[in-house]
Amino acid sequence: MLTLLFMLILLFCDCIFYIRTIESGENMALMMNDTDMDRMLEEIRPKEETYRGKAWGTILAETAEVLTLGAFSNTYCYLGVSEHYLVIAIVGTLNIDRIKDKVCLPFEEIESVSIKRGIIPSQRIIKIKGKDIKLKISLVNNHFTTKVKNQKEGMKEIITVLEKLK
Repeated sequence: MLTLLFMLILLFCDCIFYIRTIESGENMALMMNDTDMDRMLEEIRPKEETYRGKAWGTILAETAEVLTLGAFSNTYCYLGVSEHYLVIAIVGTLNIDRIKDKVCLPFEEIESVSIKRGIIPSQRIIKIKGKDIKLKISLVNNHFTTKVKNQKEGMKEIITVLEKLK
């Protein structure tokens, strides 16, 4: 019952349509998608690095780092791992078609990584502690509320790379 309630809350929070903002007249994406993920991660990709895996995730509100970003609730992000970096494009919760903030964390600066299963079978909770950063990120393979086609493969690669850093 708790799992069903949690999934309903996720579906409610992850709006699955587009809206038109009245002030600017621009389309504002409310669905995580491949086009925005590729564009944003490419903008902040370290030079001479190639992404091995990419996925969307949620930075959980209890993370102290989120509070410094001005958010008091969960915030969405796109993650990428390359040979030497964890890259995160933080997009916020409503207007997810623009980068709100970014994290480009070299693997040698990561002090600890913890990866556990979440409430939903396909969910993984990743805790990362680095030199100047502490993050808790949820990755979910959810096809209902996103248009990220290779989420499962991206999650698998990100987890594989981060597990080697433990």
